Amino acid sequence: MALKPRINLKGYLIGNGATDADYDLNSFVPFAHGMGLISTDLFEDVSAACHGTFWGKVNDVCQENIDRNRWELKDLNTYNILAPCYHHPEVQETAFVNSSLPSSFRKLGETERPFPVRKRTAGLSWPLGLPVSSGHVTLWPELGGRSLPCMSDELATIWLDDEDVRAAIHAKPKSLIGSWELNTSRIDYTHDIGSMVEYHKKFTAMGYRVLIYSGDHDLCIPFTGTEAWVRSLGYRVVNSWRPWRFGGQVAGYTQGYDHNLTFLAIKAWIWTHCS
Repeated sequence: MALKPRINLKGYLIGNGATDADYDLNSFVPFAHGMGLISTDLFEDVSAACHGTFWGKVNDVCQENIDRNRWELKDLNTYNILAPCYHHPEVQETAFVNSSLPSSFRKLGETERPFPVRKRTAGLSWPLGLPVSSGHVTLWPELGGRSLPCMSDELATIWLDDEDVRAAIHAKPKSLIGSWELNTSRIDYTHDIGSMVEYHKKFTAMGYRVLIYSGDHDLCIPFTGTEAWVRSLGYRVVNSWRPWRFGGQVAGYTQGYDHNLTFLAIKAWIWTHCS
């Protein structure tokens, strides 16, 4: 006798999800070039050496060019290449005072509240592409402090250290387990699933409504790789590529497929606004 599912699932949505290493990581270099982040010379060098495969077990020349590529991008905010990043503790907001950045960006990190403000955090990205490998996932604290520049976790820390919030989400109080940490060595994370593409194909075939969305300036999981694996499912396009709007402005683009599957790209300005 079949058991009734405990959750009456109607559908799901996933944003900037790491889904399949071949699609996600092999889109990294072409995306960086298309966004004007690396030179055409470097793009041609890495393409010639790697033949379209930019991760995993590659030859020495390919790896050298991949390393060059990552070095050129090391000072960017991985999740939004248009957003500012703090690279060292001594880097302050004053670096942006005379820049053309919007005032909202120049004021990042400023506060009158009596709590410590961290000017930067360990990178939000999993280290060195390791989550796509089977087995234990090395976290940034395990790498002796090596990190990628990224955005502040200030607001998340304040919120998740609030005792009322902790009670509401059934988390133990700060007095028992300490302050919330964005990256902590207390988690032992093991990656053992591999590609998720077949799962998406199974669930969409079962009739679940699915939205796959990506920020169009996300360098960690480029939208081009996500769109590629969505297309690989082979579903018929039922709503052709078209803009969607927010506040009267184009906020991104979307395309609909049969089996209730939708792909949606979000422009960086709306991504930042909503965040």
